[in-house]
Order: sequence, then structure tokens, then C-alpha cells
Amino acid sequence: MHELAIAESIIDALKEQVKGKITSIKLRIGEMSGVVPESLRFSFQIASEGTAAEGATLDIEHVPLTAMCNNCSETFHIQNYCFECKMCGGSNFNVISGRELMIEEVEVEDNNPPL
Repeated sequence: MHELAIAESIIDALKEQVKGKITSIKLRIGEMSGVVPESLRFSFQIASEGTAAEGATLDIEHVPLTAMCNNCSETFHIQNYCFECKMCGGSNFNVISGRELMIEEVEVEDNNPPL
């Protein structure tokens, strides 16, 4: 289960950048990243125990696997790992999204509300 290692890496990255109680984390996870969102949520619960991220919610944005054909310039969703342009049938393309695994946004509890 590599999702536990990913959850630990998220927490480690946030420890260095965020001060305060983390309430929510928004992630962008690509279809081809190999990450199972529910496994990541479960692993995050375990890994975050005793940290500033304990109890934080994970908002996961699913990013489809998308490519642009170099032959006809068509942008298309790669489905069932069929790496072929839907318009011209070509296999000369660049993947433009779907491999992401990134922290998009972090919400932190405001410990010092305005007076």
C-alpha cells in the first residue's frame, strides 16, 4: 500500500511549510498516478494521528488522463489505457494531464481571530 507512504510525505511536506492546525487539504490526483483515493484517505487518517493535520479532511480532485495529438492537434481523454488519438488514430501525442499528485491548497485554523 504505497498510499501510506504518500500520506506520510504529504504530512512531512506540510510540517515544513505550515504553522498551525491543518483543517483541510486539497489534492490533485491524476488518473495515471496509481493512487486509490479511498486508500489514501484511510492512510492519511492513520499517518496524521498526533500531528497538526490530525482530523483534517482530504478534498481530492480527480484529474483525467488527457493527451494532445501531435498529428492532428486533437485533445482527448485516454480511456482504458488505449493510447491512440480518438480523431486520427495516431499514436504520436503528449500526455498533458493525468499524472499529477500535488497539494493544491491547505486550510489552517486561525488561532488568532481579529479583535
